[in-house]
Amino acid sequence: MILAYKVWMPKAAEEKLPERLEDALKELEEVVDKLETPDLPLEDSISLFERGSKLSEVCYSKLQEAEKKVEILLKKVPQPTKKEDFQSKSFEGDPS
Repeated sequence: MILAYKVWMPKAAEEKLPERLEDALKELEEVVDKLETPDLPLEDSISLFERGSKLSEVCYSKLQEAEKKVEILLKKVPQPTKKEDFQSKSFEGDPS
């Protein structure tokens, strides 16, 4: 005899994750708002928590990508070799 059973898969966890950081953050905020609802059933709380965890991973990943890109760009930008004191320079027409 073969027993068949349905694996419980939260509805929110099945949905596609957003690709943009802004969209993931917006949805994560919505998830947090829903989780703060006092009369939320346990199953819904678990499902939302799982979705929030995945959204948090997306946000972290996108921020890591952005940080790496900024580091690469900063390495390409020539750094000034000498600091200039702009306060000590007099400008044309400056009475001082």
